Amino acid sequence: MPSAKPLLLLLGAALLAVVGALFGSPWATGAGGVVVLGVLAVHPAVTGPAVPRSTRLLLQGGLLLLTFAGVVELWGWAASPFGDAPPSASELIALVTDPVRQRTRFLRQLALAGCLILACACLGVAIGRLPRDRLRRIGRAAPAVGALTLVTLAFVALLPSGLTALLGSFTNVAVAALLVLGGYAWVVSRAVRRHGAAPIAAIGATLLATVAWLAANDARRSRPEPHSSDVFQQTGVSVSVAVETGPDVETALAVAVLLFGAALTVLACARLSTTPSETR
Repeated sequence: MPSAKPLLLLLGAALLAVVGALFGSPWATGAGGVVVLGVLAVHPAVTGPAVPRSTRLLLQGGLLLLTFAGVVELWGWAASPFGDAPPSASELIALVTDPVRQRTRFLRQLALAGCLILACACLGVAIGRLPRDRLRRIGRAAPAVGALTLVTLAFVALLPSGLTALLGSFTNVAVAALLVLGGYAWVVSRAVRRHGAAPIAAIGATLLATVAWLAANDARRSRPEPHSSDVFQQTGVSVSVAVETGPDVETALAVAVLLFGAALTVLACARLSTTPSETR
């Protein structure tokens, strides 16, 4: 029976990272994220002798690249010129129209997206090196659980604001959340009973690929643009810039998805790569 200490450490560190992201603390987010990724890298399921050395190195390399991505993002938080005080709208407009800061932000977003894409590539190669029968199981499970994971993720992203306006009341939103999340858990549990750990690897890979795609899209959108004094462009910047003073739910969700996806992918892939006697 495996010890529950690694699991408790993972859950506690993940909670610290998500809460830190929710309230804009780069140090809490960084500490929690590093602990989660570090524990995964040295977890007995990953470092056990039954896991092929090449697979273990790919998994640990992917985790290292995810750590680099977190460092790049948190460096941007810590280097904010406004410190802990929320910036005013005029300060934000000056920030997003400054050519030097535009270039710095673009390079940071590009580095973040590059680390995430390379991490997904490492984990994807690790999955591709699995025994053929387990790879077929992932292929059979991936379309259903992957699509359902994306739909559920979009639903969760809309929970803080959009669904309340659409469904009319908090009670309706709560009922809808219970139905969607409960249905998702039921479908995933059936897939796991049928295919073993293969659906878990597919879900984790879907989550990580989604985060990487969003980062790449942000990098594309943050490309430096020449400064213009056009009144319509300045008005567009003014309208698009909003001062966030409450909890950052979007960033907290991204951190949770990243850590959860990494844990599912790495642990499931390590389990699937072991010998048949080890997976029974």
